Amino acid sequence: METRLLFLLCVLALGRAAVILNDCQIIQTLHGKLLYDNRVTYMINKGITVKELRYLWGIVNENILQTIQRALPLRHPTRPYITELQNIFEALLRDTNEEQQVESNQVLEILERLHQSKDEVKAVTPKALLDNCYKVLYALYEEECALCNPRSDAEDTLCPPETLPELFSHQRTPCKS
Repeated sequence: METRLLFLLCVLALGRAAVILNDCQIIQTLHGKLLYDNRVTYMINKGITVKELRYLWGIVNENILQTIQRALPLRHPTRPYITELQNIFEALLRDTNEEQQVESNQVLEILERLHQSKDEVKAVTPKALLDNCYKVLYALYEEECALCNPRSDAEDTLCPPETLPELFSHQRTPCKS
C-alpha cells in the first residue's frame, strides 16, 4: 500500500514538473512575441527606417525627461540623475542630426502630431516612463550595440534557466558576468 502511494506521489510530482516545464516554454514563446522589438517591427515600422525610429524614440524621451524634471520638487534626489539622462539624450540627438538629417514625410507628420497633441495626458509614474524608455532602447539597439538584458530574480524563480528551451534569436541576449 505504501509503495503504491509513494509511486502515485512520484507520478504526480513528475506530472507537475512537466506542466511547469510546458508552461515555461509557452510563456517563453509568448515573451518572445511580446518583446518590444517585435512590437516595434509589427506595429510601428510601416516604411520608417530603424534610424528614424531611433530618432523618434530620442525626441519622445527627451520630452519625457523634461516633463519629469518640471514635475520634480527642486530638492528631489532624482534631479541630478534626470539631468544626466537629459544630457545623454541631447548628445544622442545631436549625433543623429549630424549623421543624417531625418526629414521623411512620415517622421515629420509624427513629430507634428506629437507637438500639437491636445489629448488628455494620463498620469504615469516616472519609473514606468523610464522602464519603457529602457525597453525600447533595448529593442532598437540590442544587436548593433551588443546590449544584454539580465533576467530578473522573479524570472529565475518561476522559470529556472535550465527548464527553458535553447535561446532563439527573438529572445534576450544573456549578460556575461
